[in-house]
Amino acid sequence: MKKMQLLVGTVFVAAVLAAQSTFGAGFGIYEGSARGNAMGTEVTADPASPSVLYNNPAAMTELEGTQVEAGATFIRPNQTVTTVTPAGAVDNDADSKWWTPPHAYVTHQFNDKVWAGLGVFSRYGLGVEFDDNWAGRYNVQEATIQSIDINPSVAFKVMDQLSLSAGLRAEWFEFEQKKAIPTGTPFVDPDLSFEMCGDSWGIGYNLGAYYEATDWLSFGLAYESEIKQEVEGEYDLSHPNPAVASGDGGGDVTTPAILRFGTSVKATEKLTVNAGIVYTMWSSYDELSIDFSPALLGAVPNSTTEKDWDDVFRYQLGMEYALNETWALRAGYIFDETPDPDAHVDYIVPGNDRDLVSLGVGYKKGDFFCDLGYTYLMIHDRDIDARLADGVFSGEFKDGDAHLIGVSVGYKL
Repeated sequence: MKKMQLLVGTVFVAAVLAAQSTFGAGFGIYEGSARGNAMGTEVTADPASPSVLYNNPAAMTELEGTQVEAGATFIRPNQTVTTVTPAGAVDNDADSKWWTPPHAYVTHQFNDKVWAGLGVFSRYGLGVEFDDNWAGRYNVQEATIQSIDINPSVAFKVMDQLSLSAGLRAEWFEFEQKKAIPTGTPFVDPDLSFEMCGDSWGIGYNLGAYYEATDWLSFGLAYESEIKQEVEGEYDLSHPNPAVASGDGGGDVTTPAILRFGTSVKATEKLTVNAGIVYTMWSSYDELSIDFSPALLGAVPNSTTEKDWDDVFRYQLGMEYALNETWALRAGYIFDETPDPDAHVDYIVPGNDRDLVSLGVGYKKGDFFCDLGYTYLMIHDRDIDARLADGVFSGEFKDGDAHLIGVSVGYKL
């Protein structure tokens, strides 16, 4: 029991400390392990390691004894935004940095019927930064989202072929934004500089099912509830009147529910093929509303931006070929639909539909394993219609891509 408590404490502390300096490429993060990344993030019905907790905790009933796994995904995004302003068309490059969502897991088998697991990872993240004086500065100069999920789950084998799970999600969510506020004629400095940062904790749940139809065919189904975040923080404004230069700010953000379905086929003794669909219910993100106290600029008491995001699908395919008992090769492909509609697209989440291709390798020796995966993400070009009231100009998102490198290590105790 003491060994189990020590493992849980280590997993929690390591992942939370890592999350303090991490950001994800895009609002949603689906990268939960190096093996999963290399196989198109599709391991919903493929319980090869503790990282199956990220996709479907019910499948941990296939893991013997006590096992641990930890790692991170290193993400470097790039995006060019063309803005068409009265001064002409200008290409603006979002600042490229390495963002690093972490992951850590532990699973424990109590007996032939009951398992418990703990996952600590990121579900949502965002990192975008432009030059302070770029044309779209009245929409955003910098925006970051950090999140961390602490997800304990219990799984039961209700029969030899069927397992069910339930879990609790405690999610920390932080939002930070920096933008300029015009003082008069556009493009004439000085602008006012506005910054806000707030965070909150929210509670949700997850459910899962794993069914092993035969020794070569299995299915997985998992649901994660939406979580309402009541973000509270502070804002600072470079305004000469101290009465409106700073204050409190807060608003509600509901992170979406997610439904996953996957299947795993052992096509041959050495080849495993996984396929699945992820349905993310982004319609919960209908607006970004922030209340200010005192009122920002002494005018309106709040700021509301309509979002009206759509529910979307993500299609995932992965393969693994075991060269021998020690080495395995992996590959994957993903098509990921964008949730933000043309009518409300902005620079905070620049992008469009995405294609992802991945490769990876796994090493296993005794009770130790190490996985490495690489993913290349390609963002489709997208036209932008002007919404000058939101600081958005006519233009185009183009040349968007990202490099993702995942590393995970694990051990069976």
